[in-house]
Amino acid sequence: MDDIIFKSAKNQIKLLHSKQISSYELTKAYLDRIEKYDAKLNSFLYVNKKNALESAKNCDESISKNNFEGKLFGLPLAIKDLTPINGMPTTFGSLLTKDNIANYDALPFKRIKKHGPVILGKTNTPEFGLMGHTENLLKDHCRNPWNSNKTAGGSSGGAGSAVAAGFCSIAMGGDAGGSIRIPSSYNGIFGIKPTQGRVPNPTSTHNFLSQNGPMTRYVEDAALMLEIITGFSSEDPSSLNIPPIKFEDNFWDYSLTDYLQKYYLSKDQLRIAWVDNFGHAKPDSEVKAKCLNTLSILENEGHAITHINIDFGEIFNAWHNLFSVSAYTSHEEEYKDSKNKFAWYTQEAFENAKSISATEYAQSILTLKKVQLKFAELFKKYDLIASPTMPTTAFNVGEPPQEINGEKVHPSWGFCLYSFPINLSGAPAVNIPAGFDNQGLPIGLQIIAPWKQEKKLIKISHFLESIINWGQYIPVKYQV
Repeated sequence: MDDIIFKSAKNQIKLLHSKQISSYELTKAYLDRIEKYDAKLNSFLYVNKKNALESAKNCDESISKNNFEGKLFGLPLAIKDLTPINGMPTTFGSLLTKDNIANYDALPFKRIKKHGPVILGKTNTPEFGLMGHTENLLKDHCRNPWNSNKTAGGSSGGAGSAVAAGFCSIAMGGDAGGSIRIPSSYNGIFGIKPTQGRVPNPTSTHNFLSQNGPMTRYVEDAALMLEIITGFSSEDPSSLNIPPIKFEDNFWDYSLTDYLQKYYLSKDQLRIAWVDNFGHAKPDSEVKAKCLNTLSILENEGHAITHINIDFGEIFNAWHNLFSVSAYTSHEEEYKDSKNKFAWYTQEAFENAKSISATEYAQSILTLKKVQLKFAELFKKYDLIASPTMPTTAFNVGEPPQEINGEKVHPSWGFCLYSFPINLSGAPAVNIPAGFDNQGLPIGLQIIAPWKQEKKLIKISHFLESIINWGQYIPVKYQV
């Protein structure tokens, strides 16, 4: 079973459904790895061991009778602990809800559940997902498999760490300020934030920023999950009224050039804008060099890379206002009664939310619209925008950088310079593993596409994956 652990989910599913391996064997192999290694990494807040093994046995029985349906049937995967699953502990990374058992399935999980996966457990998250690295009052920091003194990022830090360490082939994340892309970059895996509204997930207020999305070792596995979780739902008025993403049977057979010619008006040369800052601190020199080296793969294929400058001005406060108010409205009463039970960063966010005037909130929405217009203008000139995913590689746990290249940054969110503007834009974006720094820590390249062009991002990512083969890189301590 060791040789199956780091295979793609797509390959694992083929083996499962052709009865070459059993769901029980694969599930137990992952659970054994979690038991062996996760005390150090803290990827999971809850491990669903007993129920997962029982579920896997039931899947095997159905497969043996050829009586099953679902694209994920029998596949073990992990769900972020911000996603309620009926009957399962759902803590939201908070001391206040440490004993909470969810009594419903969140909409993204309902869609996943229909396809018959085995749920290994709930992955670690900062409280309510309110920070770009993963610490909470429930457990020690979530740590990075490449160096356990380093952060796994956040808020989907547990998902990123779990995929990188070989605890699962797919882990679901969510992204309101970079929470899929940050841990994907820090852990050296693939992740995609879909277009705003692509993945319905009802909330108590309008959802301006957040999207659920997959984190995987292989691009094709992320594509598989996009087919399942995307598409309009009347349960979420914030969702886009468009059908689910569909990858045709021949999608993977087309070369990048042929695909572009067929689906993008005979275009065989992409115009890609490279941006090394959005008006704030620039990236570490090693990060920049590795990202440009990865982009050169596309340049060598005849695609045009243009270095441009963008200065959005002060947009962080607008993002932070929308982000913190969205969380605060769901927890206002508890905060009034039990303020000191919340993590320090939650208190920081909620105090910010409480202090915002109606005028400031309205201005924040206007800033979001201005950022969206700015990106729309850029996408008239360029097919894609590329940047570092993160300005540095993973930092020591609990010690986010206070300055980058000599420029002071926000003490909690300053390392997210390239991620939160994309949430304001609403555009889809991926993290491409782009190599390692001199300490052996992963570096990520972010590629951003116009609204609703996830398929283009997936095609380009798959092409880069075929050249770089990042799936071969596994942290030494976790190799089989």
